[in-house]
Amino acid sequence: MSYILIPLLSVLPCALWLWYFYSRSIYKRPSLRLIAITFLLGGVATFVAFPLNILGQSLLRNYFGNGIWVRVLVLFLVVGPIEELCKLLAVTLYAYRRREFDEPLDGVIYSATAALGFAAIENVIYLSQNNPLLVFLRGPLSNPGHALFSSFWGLSLSRAKSAPNLVRQRFPIILRGWLMASLLHSVFDMLLLASERISIILFYVVIAALLALFFWVRKQIRFHRDTSPHREGTMLLPIINLCENCETKGIAGELCTQCGATIPAPPESSVCPVCSAINRAEANFCLRCGANLKLTAAENLDHRPHLISISTAGEERLACILNRDQILVGRTLNNDFVIDHPSVSKQHAQIAAVNGHHVITDIGSSNGTFINGQRITKATELTDGCEVRFGRARFVYRQNERS
Repeated sequence: MSYILIPLLSVLPCALWLWYFYSRSIYKRPSLRLIAITFLLGGVATFVAFPLNILGQSLLRNYFGNGIWVRVLVLFLVVGPIEELCKLLAVTLYAYRRREFDEPLDGVIYSATAALGFAAIENVIYLSQNNPLLVFLRGPLSNPGHALFSSFWGLSLSRAKSAPNLVRQRFPIILRGWLMASLLHSVFDMLLLASERISIILFYVVIAALLALFFWVRKQIRFHRDTSPHREGTMLLPIINLCENCETKGIAGELCTQCGATIPAPPESSVCPVCSAINRAEANFCLRCGANLKLTAAENLDHRPHLISISTAGEERLACILNRDQILVGRTLNNDFVIDHPSVSKQHAQIAAVNGHHVITDIGSSNGTFINGQRITKATELTDGCEVRFGRARFVYRQNERS
């Protein structure tokens, strides 16, 4: 009977939590096939993490002994980092590479899916060695804990897809997410260990911390759901504010139609570090020049053909390396060059390498693709230094690095 009961009790709470994360996406349902495979890969990751945990624990205990502080050291240097890394690999080796991974919310959904697959197998191992009724403790604590911790590197995977397509740009983003997930995972395990040995009060601290983390992740889910590129069609969203002189509504940064005064930006707006244009507070790329609003320092350019944004002072900032025969440009994360801008369509344009040159083609975008201000209607060759505009996001094409 236990051969049926333990797997059922192990998978059931994970399945319920999986349904919760899966149902958060309302504008584009993730592929059930991809969800199932990611869940299974998360389960397989358990069998990779388990021997690595044993090996790491053995090395530390052989070197430092078997005291309580060694157990804490094991949590922070072995258990947390290894388990989060194995779950991360379960997503990056499959789901992250699929075209279905095309919006920021997918980072949370697929990371939670792999984490819950990991937790399901972990439950089987744990419950087979202990009282199966402990599932009522692990179900509301350890199982969602796995999913919530992994959401940090899941969101990092989404942010990395929006960054310039260079390893030196994307790897640090993912690394930071993994380190944060590992730290939270280790702290969670440490508090559970301390609650068993020191005070039951720490157990309530664990519950409070987990609830706080749940509400934070839920807030991230709501934001990315509400700003999903699948929610509605492409549209322009200028920032509207009142003129300080006559209180007439107008576009921030432009002249008032009534008195001619410059309409100020609202306090919560974001100013582009490259061209000083006013943007929405939640924007990632500049409305005028396409620069990444999250970057503050100049980026090193690549020797391969690339697209850049240029500041008014002549500073060049890398946007995309043209390192493939075909580069898809658009707003969703399954493009090669992701531009998070309201005037850019989900699938906007395509840049192809043809006989040593690059040719750009608009693929039915709402706001058009422009070369040096002229809207293109057919495949057009890019020339060194030409301005390329996708909707209202502007870039410059460089064939190679300039001295």
